Amino acid sequence: MNILITGGYGFIGSTLAERFFKEGHHIHILDNLSTGTKANIDFKHRYLIANTSDSKCETFFKTYSFDVVIHCATSNQHSHPIHPVQSNVNGLLNILTLSKKYQVKQFIYCSTSEVYGNQSEIPVVEAAIPAPNSPFALDQLHGEAYCQQWSELYGLSTLVFRIACVYGPKQHTSQDSTLITSLTTSISNGTNVNVNGSPEWAHDFIFSGDVADAMYRGVMSQLTGIYNLSSNTQTSLYHLCELVGLSEVTYSHPPKAHTLQLENRKLKTDLDWVPKYTIEEGINTTLSYYEKHDVIPPVTIDKKSTVFGTLFSHPFIQIAENLTLFLIFFMFSFIMTPVVDTPDYWFIYILLAALLFGKTQSLVASILAVGVQFYDHAATGRNILSLFVDNSILAVFTIYLLVGLIVSYVMERRKIEIQFLKDELAATSERHHFLNEIYEETLDIKNQLHQQIIHSEDSIGSVYEATRALDSLEPEGLFVGSISVLEKTLKAEHFAIYLVNQSAFARLAAKSADPAFSPKNSLDLEEHSLVNEVMQSKEIVFNKALSPEDAMFGAPLLRQGEIFAVVLCYQVPFQNLTLSYRNLIDVMTRLINSSLDRSFGYIDAVQLDRYVRNTNALKQDYFERIVIQKEQGKIELNIPYTLLHIRNSITDNVIHSVDSTLRTTDYLGYRDDNELYALLSNATADESQIVIERLAQKSIHADVVEDVSYVE
Repeated sequence: MNILITGGYGFIGSTLAERFFKEGHHIHILDNLSTGTKANIDFKHRYLIANTSDSKCETFFKTYSFDVVIHCATSNQHSHPIHPVQSNVNGLLNILTLSKKYQVKQFIYCSTSEVYGNQSEIPVVEAAIPAPNSPFALDQLHGEAYCQQWSELYGLSTLVFRIACVYGPKQHTSQDSTLITSLTTSISNGTNVNVNGSPEWAHDFIFSGDVADAMYRGVMSQLTGIYNLSSNTQTSLYHLCELVGLSEVTYSHPPKAHTLQLENRKLKTDLDWVPKYTIEEGINTTLSYYEKHDVIPPVTIDKKSTVFGTLFSHPFIQIAENLTLFLIFFMFSFIMTPVVDTPDYWFIYILLAALLFGKTQSLVASILAVGVQFYDHAATGRNILSLFVDNSILAVFTIYLLVGLIVSYVMERRKIEIQFLKDELAATSERHHFLNEIYEETLDIKNQLHQQIIHSEDSIGSVYEATRALDSLEPEGLFVGSISVLEKTLKAEHFAIYLVNQSAFARLAAKSADPAFSPKNSLDLEEHSLVNEVMQSKEIVFNKALSPEDAMFGAPLLRQGEIFAVVLCYQVPFQNLTLSYRNLIDVMTRLINSSLDRSFGYIDAVQLDRYVRNTNALKQDYFERIVIQKEQGKIELNIPYTLLHIRNSITDNVIHSVDSTLRTTDYLGYRDDNELYALLSNATADESQIVIERLAQKSIHADVVEDVSYVE
């Protein structure tokens, strides 16, 4: 299965990813690296670095059809609760919406035992009334309600785990369960530790491996509802410090002791699960891990860098630096004026202040420089009040101020442009990585198809030729290549692929090359019973009645759970119609379907680059690819097409009028001569006259291009 884990580079998320990967599932991770780190995962996986509320998440869902989503991405920052709460809610709603839209089979939500608050009856069962006593706990409770609403309103299968205090390896890279993190870090550093609580304070601690095992079993059993995930055992702070090996511990005594234990009987019964690790075994395993790995939390380093960055950017620090620079120039003017009296050193001072400190400090520098002018004139015996009406002084001040502001404005604008270019570079790099992932995925699917055919039958040479047909990232090229693959692997003839949409007709996209085979360019779905049955069942359907007007079998091609094309075969040797042959059809159509899925993912990723802005007209490079593939289909499969040259002056209205006249299988775009062309699929020059006449009614003139390879 394709598993998406949000927050997958964090403590719990990386542990889950490792468990599912060991079971043979494909791991995909969505993380913003705010607390997690890529070093937590050392196996093959696909990832997207983004917030869960980011619009880029939809492309991730669209490209990879996720079967299960496990939502671990939450922020627990009690000192600044407002921003994390907003981020958690927006992110969860986005992931829930995408899960429903792209038909995820199961959604797992990682909640917390903090939703219960202080309970009088211990152990706490799932039916207890929640009483959250922190913004984070309230936020998690709202998340549970959203999951329940999506389950009731949209049929999304949701499973909520209220997890106790988790501990285990890799915990130092996360902000979760900071108590044990601080204890283990203190052991590593050999320092004393202050614990916010009393020795009698007790909690329900559960090992991360047990959490991963319970969630894996929950996914495999398709469990739904709300469950406590705990050890159902209390461990006091005193006992915990003994287990960790800390003898010098300072406790702070809160007004109320905090004790919590979660009842896990419901999960044990419904899931046939029990925690394997006692607190002693879990702590020993954690300490053994820390003996081999660095346990310094990266968050500490980030905080230091943030403190120093804030310190040096503080306005008072900049003023002090500006004053230091002023004093240097002031002393320099005393030294140099007796020697050289010509240059105005204060212009240089203002320029440096503007370059180094920005426009605010350039204004301060201008005032200081004018102050020096006042001082110099006052030293000669002039009245200070007369200086305020002296035009020369005002002119100097104006010049100083203009020079400072202009230079600082230019520098700040340059900084903004540089930052913009850096952001563009980062976005382009991320986009390149994403497209490269799609390309590598396509190659993997081609190799899978290669292996499937090798283990079924046929020679190595034929297999190689067959798989080469699926290298294209353009759907048109894949449709043509799929016909060749189907003929060679299924040992049958007369294949046709029809595209289906919301209309009552299916349009021919590709067919076998036999000139004697002439399927209809469009099928009326109401009259074609076999295609209707495929559309309704979404499964392979054989022509059991052997009706001569129907194909021998039909197979669906799905995208996001919906049929977008149907494969029909009209000529199959009767002895091939067996159960094993049906399985072979299923394997081939699934692999071709996967290649098409990656191709459509590529098309979606380059959507902005593919079309001319605000139109459905393809740019030159992409349109030429379609023309080449249509020419290849014409040569190899005898599928006709016609290219029309639009002679009108190209405007948005003309493009819209031409596009509204074309069918969904036709294309509109530019060639190397920057002229507009329309490509009519499965249409001869005679049949294209209908389109030419329709365009003429809209005062648009179009001609058939005889020599497709020639461009004026």
